[in-house]
Amino acid sequence: MSMIENIEHERAIEAWSCINYVNSEEEDKFKKEYRSIVMKSPTMIITNGLGQTLAFLKSKGKNDKSKPEEKLYRDIAGWLDKRVQWTARGELMEKVISLPNDKFRYATAETLSFLSWMRRFADAVLPKEVNK
Repeated sequence: MSMIENIEHERAIEAWSCINYVNSEEEDKFKKEYRSIVMKSPTMIITNGLGQTLAFLKSKGKNDKSKPEEKLYRDIAGWLDKRVQWTARGELMEKVISLPNDKFRYATAETLSFLSWMRRFADAVLPKEVNK
């Protein structure tokens, strides 16, 4: 297996672990909200940038594990901790904003690649919110 295939495999495993946890451990309302934010987040990153999107997730999550935005923020943090060599300590926001430009671009690309798998799995197994 090539290195690229191996990294894709690792992303898929991590993404499935995150989605499967939500699917098996959380209530339907949380599943629907989590699916919704997972589906929207790549577009938010492309439109607003990684830092702004993480700040949004953090502000909505408010360090409350019962909020889907906080869960996604922590899922992204867990993945990036495995893939990025941080130049700062602290929580994800602090680490991301302290990155030099080339590593920041790498972190953004890595997050988008990870979220691509998250979206596929969320779309496959998590229930959709029904518009009223």
